[in-house]
Amino acid sequence: MSRVPTRWLSLFQDQLQTAEQRAQLAQQHLEEDDGGRALQQAYPAVISAATVRVWISAPPWLHPLGAEGLQRSVRDNLPSLFAALAEMDVQQALTSPWQASEAAPYVNEAVEYVVHTREHYEQWLREE
Repeated sequence: MSRVPTRWLSLFQDQLQTAEQRAQLAQQHLEEDDGGRALQQAYPAVISAATVRVWISAPPWLHPLGAEGLQRSVRDNLPSLFAALAEMDVQQALTSPWQASEAAPYVNEAVEYVVHTREHYEQWLREE
């Protein structure tokens, strides 16, 4: 029996589903040669997945983080390309034109990160 409150299980699932849907959309945009839209989907996918990773490492029902603490922890959990992107003006970066070839490494990293986050979550649940 899981010791994770039902409310939080729903929030974990919602975050993961959002991440997976956005990662899939990012891939579709990349296949359509639209690097800008691909990156606009990949970034929130990674943010959602990073949020799940933060919650796994510090369950919010046991160790609540304030908004600033959560934001800092999410940034600390971003994969390398997105960590660099987060240091820039994210809004400007996401609205700038991107060629599909430029966005592809970001999308690939986002997809891998989301998949690994789902696997990490599933393992964490089994251990709870």
